[in-house]
Amino acid sequence: MTLFFAQTAWLVPLYPLLAALASVAWSPGFIWKTGPRPCGYLNLTMVTVAFVHSLLALLGANAHAEALPIHFGWTWLDTAGLSIGFDGSITHSALIATLVVTGLHVLAQIFAIGYLEMDWGWPRFFGSLSFFEAGLCALLLTDSLFFSYVILELLTLGTYLIVGTWYNQSLVVKGARDAFLTKRIGDLILLAGLVAILPVTGTWNFDSLAAWAAAHTPETLPPGFELILLALIAGPMGKCAQIPLHLWLDEAMEGPLPSTILRNSVVVAGGAWVLLRLQPLLALSSTVNTVLVAVGATTALVGALIALAQIDIKRALSFLVSSWMGLLFMAVGLGGTTVAGHLLLVYPLPMALVLMAVGTVIASNVTQDLTQLGGLWSRRPLVGLAFLTGAGGLMGLPPFGGFAGLRELLELCLSSSQPVLLGSFVLVTNALIAAGLVRVFGLIWGGRPSIFTIRSAEVLWLMVVPTLLLMGLVLHLPILLTRFGVFAATPLPGWGPAAVPMLVSTLVGGGLSAVFYLRPHPLAELPSGLGGLQHWLAHDMNTESFYHRTVVALVVGMARLSSWSDRQIVDGFTGATGEAALQSARRLSFTTSGRTQTYALTLLIGVVLMAAWLLTIVPPSLIR
Repeated sequence: MTLFFAQTAWLVPLYPLLAALASVAWSPGFIWKTGPRPCGYLNLTMVTVAFVHSLLALLGANAHAEALPIHFGWTWLDTAGLSIGFDGSITHSALIATLVVTGLHVLAQIFAIGYLEMDWGWPRFFGSLSFFEAGLCALLLTDSLFFSYVILELLTLGTYLIVGTWYNQSLVVKGARDAFLTKRIGDLILLAGLVAILPVTGTWNFDSLAAWAAAHTPETLPPGFELILLALIAGPMGKCAQIPLHLWLDEAMEGPLPSTILRNSVVVAGGAWVLLRLQPLLALSSTVNTVLVAVGATTALVGALIALAQIDIKRALSFLVSSWMGLLFMAVGLGGTTVAGHLLLVYPLPMALVLMAVGTVIASNVTQDLTQLGGLWSRRPLVGLAFLTGAGGLMGLPPFGGFAGLRELLELCLSSSQPVLLGSFVLVTNALIAAGLVRVFGLIWGGRPSIFTIRSAEVLWLMVVPTLLLMGLVLHLPILLTRFGVFAATPLPGWGPAAVPMLVSTLVGGGLSAVFYLRPHPLAELPSGLGGLQHWLAHDMNTESFYHRTVVALVVGMARLSSWSDRQIVDGFTGATGEAALQSARRLSFTTSGRTQTYALTLLIGVVLMAAWLLTIVPPSLIR
């Protein structure tokens, strides 16, 4: 019986999709007498059904491992020699990822019921969350690069809708627009690579692409194939908020926090999933792998540095998301598909837990400014412990799950061609991530209560219970991963080569941050002589201003040039030609007198002139 649920796992995306479609009835007010709450409960019910189906499917897959993978598909378009079908593959890793996505959506929607208790935008928000889940589950199950692109586009649309939930605020509108446009850049480049790779490989199927890659070597690649591969990684770069396409994640923080929980934990991981599926192709090009390592290392280090200077809670955590995804890009670029898969597996739960913990603070306090908070340990010890648990899972601290993944990445870097450089990047980034997380904890739960927290009320149980449930999952994650064979069974989960330097970097970064922020320290604020550095980091190294002076200025200049040429050359030529014709017609009209003799004389003169011209140009020999 359990195998049946694995065989029908393709139904999982349909449950939240039906809920999202049903939400349309409430959103424009076709159903209004019930109020918006039934729509939220309907979405939560369908998301729970998807989670239960995913759980039963994974249990069935474990009991009948020989039956996997299960392939399914149907033809979507078949014309003029072009056949496009939705190819799906139900694998063990896809079922695990689907279980994580649906489980987090259940917890996030319960959290959202408490967070948005007084909000009237439930149909639009909960429907968008379910639409998000449907797209993510479909992305995990599809075996087609073409439909992966289509789903990524739908997720971009979902980001725009969710970020713009409170659309009556100008900053929200700007954030939704910027997030949409920034992600569209990566999507358009991915589309170019998608179109270009089909004539070369003859397929969009991931398994067939892997087989094509296995039959080729770097020496036998067609000309220009590396450009196609570079275009293919642009989409995951945008979805994972990698430099230079990282600004959207910061702008997306204007949306409600329950959507941030999902976006920063599983949505960004969707781009990394596509990157992992493309890894057999990417391994053929050393140039592409170098680009992945360079982009990942730069984003990891820069993102962690920027996070240390942010004063907004959500923005301080959003740049840590980019930093973590940068480490995953490094693993893919170094050929460590297994390591990248482990990093992707241990990341979503701790990040979601950290955001849930700070969400309980944001929901009951007037400000999100870290410098205006503090002293909540005596009032919120449970969610404080939850934050520390999630933070431990995101840094190299045993026995949490993140330690094993980061240690494997460090070991992979030390065995590469640049062990010192890449190993230093990983250690420094881990230290900065630890420092950033401890800094957020110290500014919220450490120190003395401020005027914003001295009367901080406890939040609804609908937000506390999901947070504590997720805390238990994060604590048991290393045990679960060891039992399922993801990590080797050792006395201390995740321990192995390069464990000591990883642990030391965590203790150094987190320890120094604790000294500065658990009890406010003068050095927590840079001296006036270096204050410009902190200001520069807080403004994302003025990246947005740089884009305005370069990319935006170039596009605006080209648009003005196009407008000028359209007015002066295109419209000018057609306008001048038309005006000349009108003037000629006007002058010709003056010659119209109505006298037949004048017309005959004009015709005769014309005939004589034409005859004279012909006699002039025709050779005398022809006349004879």
